[in-house]
Amino acid sequence: MGPILLKRLHSHFGSLAAAWQADGSQLLEVEGIGLSLASSLVEYRQAVDPQTALAQCEHQGANFWTPADRNYPPLLYEIADPPPLLYYRGRTELATAVQTMPSVAIVGTRDPSDYGQRWTRRIAQQLAAHDVIVVSGLASGIDRHAHSQTLDSGGLTMAVLGTGVNRVYPWANYDLQKRIAQTGLLLSEHPNDTPPERIHFPRRNRIIAGLSRVVLVTEAPPRSGALITARLANDYGREVFALPGSLDNPCSLGCLELIRQGAQMILDDTTLIQALGQMPQLDCPALSPQAETLPISELPPDLATLMAAIGSEPVKLDTIVQQVAKPTGEILSNLMQLELMDLVTQLPGNCYQRR
Repeated sequence: MGPILLKRLHSHFGSLAAAWQADGSQLLEVEGIGLSLASSLVEYRQAVDPQTALAQCEHQGANFWTPADRNYPPLLYEIADPPPLLYYRGRTELATAVQTMPSVAIVGTRDPSDYGQRWTRRIAQQLAAHDVIVVSGLASGIDRHAHSQTLDSGGLTMAVLGTGVNRVYPWANYDLQKRIAQTGLLLSEHPNDTPPERIHFPRRNRIIAGLSRVVLVTEAPPRSGALITARLANDYGREVFALPGSLDNPCSLGCLELIRQGAQMILDDTTLIQALGQMPQLDCPALSPQAETLPISELPPDLATLMAAIGSEPVKLDTIVQQVAKPTGEILSNLMQLELMDLVTQLPGNCYQRR
């Protein structure tokens, strides 16, 4: 079962938990599930315990969200085929920030010209200066320049990988990936230790498009993964921009074709800023990479009590629940607030620690 069918199950039953309990006749009511698949699902569920599977994943130390988790990016879940599992590493609050902050994907060729590199950096610098989250795929070329310039300008960036979030590919991006893990966010639909495979990269492009309100292609040949991202963005109802280039440069031909098909043209380094300003007003203050945090002494009583149960060493969620003696759902909600305030961090194994 792929992400499209899983989303249909969720929509039909209201939750995947309810879908898991549905009988064969109820499963047949979902578009795309026939007699053979319904029978296979009923048989499969008899051999699987979801809680055991979850415990195995947590034991492996992987941090991941499902669409049922609060931090799963709502903007990403709007697409037709959102990833059922989204593994992460870095500033988790950026995942939900794309719902209320402008986010722009910058994508393009792995072998850009000086022109493509220069304009990618100019535009990324402008986006960073206006608190726009820059999304890309951490590949060589345009992706690398988009991420690195955003960080150099003190901006926010998210990288969607075609490997596990703990794998570096290409190796030349080792230092850059480390920087993003510290101040930005790494995302992947693949578990830790997943190596790079050719099929992963076109698939990850849908996540890049899904996380972005705007997709910009700065330089791309006619057959390019960046054009896949642009096409998906168009399918998802997102704005597509392209940087015009010379007819003598093969890496500009993909951009020129996008413009011919109706993509908006970049005329200077403020084109995107002006376009974003015309979108519906966002209803939350922009994040800052150096956001100030509230002193613990000034926290509300429930958050202060929770902070008292979390030390400088990792502590398991079960231990926190026992010490605080409040409902788990309320504690998880408060923990998320403390994470957003940059006071605590979540670690593998469902553990928490003061920053």
